[in-house]
Amino acid sequence: MQGFGILAGGMVAIVVSTIFNALFPSQPYEVNPTGSIPAQADYVWRIILMFGALPAALTYYWRRQMPETPRYTTALVAKDGAKACEDMSKVLNVEFKEQSTVVQSKAKSFGLFSKEFMRRHGLHLLGTASCWFLLDIAYYSQNLFQKDIFSAVGWLPSAKSMSALGELYKIARAQTLIALCGTVPGYWATVFSSTALDDSIFS
Repeated sequence: MQGFGILAGGMVAIVVSTIFNALFPSQPYEVNPTGSIPAQADYVWRIILMFGALPAALTYYWRRQMPETPRYTTALVAKDGAKACEDMSKVLNVEFKEQSTVVQSKAKSFGLFSKEFMRRHGLHLLGTASCWFLLDIAYYSQNLFQKDIFSAVGWLPSAKSMSALGELYKIARAQTLIALCGTVPGYWATVFSSTALDDSIFS
């Protein structure tokens, strides 16, 4: 879904910048530095951000309607067997009855910052965190400097030759093209390849 979200975000930016550019045309920066940014352009990023917040709000509502997993309600936190049976009945459309037997866990509990946790999971945690950290450096730095990359490869003219809304439109168009041709197909290729490969490779 992240790939579709990136694609949708670019399309929203294209539509909003096109509308504002048609309603409030402005000159390029090299012609009129002050007039290259119309006063109404301040609404553009707010509208784009508002559209991005809408799916997040809907996701919050939908997740509030979902029943908790039985593992959560019985074993981990809530320890409420009746609620677990009720949630399972909602999901599976089968009536469940709570059993009064209580199974005592033989595993010793240990804290998140304890030596036992670091001994058991420290290497896994370090490896996972390092992978995500390196991925974030590459991914987010690319997003930050994308306009410079686009200019270097000739996808965008120099910033001085465009107005603010015109630059937004062209950057959004380039990012949408990358998402359409690279990001979304890449996500789906990962989904299909990961399901086809052995799970032990990823664990």
